[in-house]
Amino acid sequence: AGGWDSVNDVYVRDPQQTQFWYVGKVARCTGTVSLKESIARQLNLIEEHATRLRPIELGRSLGQLEVWCAPGGSESLMANNDPQFKLDRMSRYVEGCENIDKKEVGFNAEVVTNQGVGFFIERTNDGVVPPHLL
Repeated sequence: AGGWDSVNDVYVRDPQQTQFWYVGKVARCTGTVSLKESIARQLNLIEEHATRLRPIELGRSLGQLEVWCAPGGSESLMANNDPQFKLDRMSRYVEGCENIDKKEVGFNAEVVTNQGVGFFIERTNDGVVPPHLL
């Protein structure tokens, strides 16, 4: 199955914004499913959840949202703008993703409990920390 190597943090953003909203984690069976395949297989679930989690910031861009990933469990390093950690942009579709068995992938959705504030980070279009935050 896997360990932390098969888990990634998921961020979603409106392509016109620099805010990347944390929306949850994806997991996959190692050896059979890649990160990009896992995201593409679950894109509808991730995108729908993101728009419900952040309706004002992301809701109007449903169908155009960008999904980005970071190593699993890296939220605090991302929040502290550690330049060693970069977000990677995921494809909306990967050839054959529809054939991946749902038992081989999973999505652990973020739940906002802090009066609706949520968690976001600011990054450039390349997924790196902008210079003004270093």
